[in-house]
Amino acid sequence: MDSRVARVEEVRVLAPGYALLRFSAERPIEARPGQFAMVRGDWGTAPLLPRAFSLVEAGERAAILVRVVGEGTRRLAKLLPGDSLTVLSPCGKGFTDPDEDERPVLVAGGVGVAPLVFLAASLAPRRPLFLYGARTAADLVMCEEIRKAAHLVETTEDGSRGEKGLVTGALARAMTGHGRVRVYACGPSPMLEVVARVALEENAPCEVALESGMACGLGTCRGCAVTMADGTYRCVCCDGPVFDATLVYGGKR
Repeated sequence: MDSRVARVEEVRVLAPGYALLRFSAERPIEARPGQFAMVRGDWGTAPLLPRAFSLVEAGERAAILVRVVGEGTRRLAKLLPGDSLTVLSPCGKGFTDPDEDERPVLVAGGVGVAPLVFLAASLAPRRPLFLYGARTAADLVMCEEIRKAAHLVETTEDGSRGEKGLVTGALARAMTGHGRVRVYACGPSPMLEVVARVALEENAPCEVALESGMACGLGTCRGCAVTMADGTYRCVCCDGPVFDATLVYGGKR
């Protein structure tokens, strides 16, 4: 992990409030799916802190998915090709590889799709099952990229696209008929807890990528500490963001 200067190559609006930001750095970012970057634009002193983003791509060119929620993300979404960034990456721990006899099942909720797009691309020869849920069709982004690497099942809470309901319902149905399964998930905390319960009830290994606000990305500020099932604390930025679900939610495989 180190800090580097990067140049924006593309800012592609995917839907209202969502943009894919691609950039190239002075040195390639060698990262695993699930790892993230701390990103800051060249905009002076405000906003002061960088923002944490899961990597969608890595290497000579890297990419992040920006959802506009505040001033920092708004500025990032409005960058132009040629603008500069400061990028600290790769940060944190990524997903582990599935065993040869395991069917990878990826479960994404909302903007939690970002690290799973990266994971799906790395597992493309195995055609993983990708379950992607959001509130409405407008919140389902990068679906074409997912279809190139995985079998995609979409769910929306309002039924505007794909199956109507929660993505966790689709997961419960997917756990049967696929032999040995390994589950990977990223999304809102309530979704992750249900995903973990469903997977563990089926005795399937499950890894979850936790989402948290971060100030440093290095484990120094302790602002992203979360409580584990045994009552201890772990920092999402350096102990995660990917954790074994049993560590976070308890239970035995």
